Amino acid sequence: MSGVSRRRFLDGAALLAAPALLPAQVRGECISPWTQPLEQYDAERFGPLLAVSDEGENAKVIARAAYASAKARALDAPSAMSLGLMIDGERMVSAGEGPIGPDEYAKIVAAAFERTLCSTNVGVRTNARLERPLPEFAIADAAGDESAWLTQVFSAFAPFLNTPNGVARPLTVRLIVQPSDAPATVQRLVAKIQSGRAQRKLGPAPIDRLALLSIASGAITSAAAVDEIERVFAIAAQAGVAEVAVDGDLTPAARESGSVASLLNIMDVDTLRVLFSAARRERVRLVYRYEVDTDSAARTTWTGLHTARSYGLTAGKYGLVPLTLEEQERVVALISRWTEGWTTVPAFYVDRPLVTADDVFDESRVVEAARLWMKSVRASGARLALFDCPDPIAARRLVRDAQHPNGVLTLEQIAALKERANALGLKVLWSGGLTPRLAYALGAQRVFGIFCTGAASRKIAVNGSFVDDPDLASEIAPTELGVRRVHAALQAGFLSAVLVVPNAALAQRIATRAKDLFAAIDSNGGVEQRLAALDDALLRGWTTHWAR
Repeated sequence: MSGVSRRRFLDGAALLAAPALLPAQVRGECISPWTQPLEQYDAERFGPLLAVSDEGENAKVIARAAYASAKARALDAPSAMSLGLMIDGERMVSAGEGPIGPDEYAKIVAAAFERTLCSTNVGVRTNARLERPLPEFAIADAAGDESAWLTQVFSAFAPFLNTPNGVARPLTVRLIVQPSDAPATVQRLVAKIQSGRAQRKLGPAPIDRLALLSIASGAITSAAAVDEIERVFAIAAQAGVAEVAVDGDLTPAARESGSVASLLNIMDVDTLRVLFSAARRERVRLVYRYEVDTDSAARTTWTGLHTARSYGLTAGKYGLVPLTLEEQERVVALISRWTEGWTTVPAFYVDRPLVTADDVFDESRVVEAARLWMKSVRASGARLALFDCPDPIAARRLVRDAQHPNGVLTLEQIAALKERANALGLKVLWSGGLTPRLAYALGAQRVFGIFCTGAASRKIAVNGSFVDDPDLASEIAPTELGVRRVHAALQAGFLSAVLVVPNAALAQRIATRAKDLFAAIDSNGGVEQRLAALDDALLRGWTTHWAR
């Protein structure tokens, strides 16, 4: 790498003494990776990895904490791939996790280069650009001059039949059905359009299709709106039309978020579940009026990931909101192919409903949704995934227990999902309001890794690039002690689990000293002393574990 002297940092003293990369040396420059791909981290040997997010101002603090850990003391030659601590570049704005830019990359890379693992999140949301709406013709307009109306419908198909290479392109034309339209009228007009196939006014049925479109006058929340859509389902079934599209006013959730997944833009989960059930009974497909251009979404996401890769980062995370499961599959498949040889991490958000082609999964079915999603993204090429709950409006936590009733998943559910991921060949990272106690519990489950920033940080005044955020009262800044105590808790959970059979006494000692640390954190006194005592036990624990 030009202008940079590559060196190995073996301990905290060397880390502090080593000159950092200057921002000018990394801005706009392609940097060779200094670690192996993230999925190659050996969590069974070195324990679960810990990632701490920062926009760069405190990145050196995170790196310093890595080399002050018990694991660093136990290693003969600590390195990024053995320490298992990752600096994660993110801007924590009031709207949630935001991507970093060149100024932040310069600081992150300067701190992490040759020292720690390094990742970033290119965005919780993807650019859900909408396709141009499909051609639409109102059934009611045929009442004036039916022949002219049919001519207009057939003219929509003409360019897709008469293409430059002579190969027909697929097209779906939608017929708008209003409450006043009689079923017999719709069936008659559909039949006349279908008869045009013989005169090559539209292509064969698998290529050129018809769909019905129902547009509600307001939000799709009333029984009358649902009844009307179900009536259109019945008409479609009788007319031999396989698809019904719907539209209505945006829901409050869609307005707050900009957009949500597909049909949830115009109805709530319960209503969508009712309509999906009715559609299945009539054997028709229910779709949203507007379609997402998944190819453009994938390419927009790739540009952010490619930037991270060009800076030498270990991995890049990306969100898939507001895509449906089928749209996510397409994006993940493309991203996996375009980034082969590097680690990209798609995210599953437990605080967001998952919409599929014929079902919707909310929090009451989150485990079922997670299992389905993991199977889909693994089949699409993902090797590593993130489970998180980043919605700033809902403000949920990942883990639900007595101390955190607003959490989503129990520790038992996380354990079951981890086992399912293992069976699929998928490694999973966990994030979302984790505490040192929960880090310990997840370490004991021997997860691949966790993200934990809040519990490793203190509040500071808003400054720098955050000053223009209209709803940010304070920032959080990781501290060395904060990172060290979370890191130690994670190590303690792991070692207390793996050593319980070969050395039960040592496992118990580690567990006891971890509880002492948690008590000190709760009372806000004696944390450093308790951490030192735990580190001594961890030092012996690592030596014993590796000797096996």
